Amino acid sequence: MAAPEQGTHFWFMSLALITQAGLSYYRRTGHLDLDPGATRFDAFEEILSAMKDQTPELQDAVVLAFDIQLNALTPLARRRRQR
Repeated sequence: MAAPEQGTHFWFMSLALITQAGLSYYRRTGHLDLDPGATRFDAFEEILSAMKDQTPELQDAVVLAFDIQLNALTPLARRRRQR
C-alpha cells in the first residue's frame, strides 16, 4: 500500500487562549503545497486563518510558536536511514 501523498512543506503551530476555565493550549500540525513565490508569512497567515475558521473559539488566541520547513528529508538523511 502506497503512503498518502503529502505536501511539499510541513508545519506546526501552537496557540494559547485565556478562557473562563483558565489557560488553554492548542497545537496543530500539517503539510501543504505552497504557491510559487509564497513566503513564510503567507503560509503563517493562511494556516492561522484556517485554524480560526475551523475552531471559532480560537479567534482571540495568540500564537506561541510556528515553523514551516520543506517536508522532504535531505539525501544524506535518507542514506543514513537505509543503513
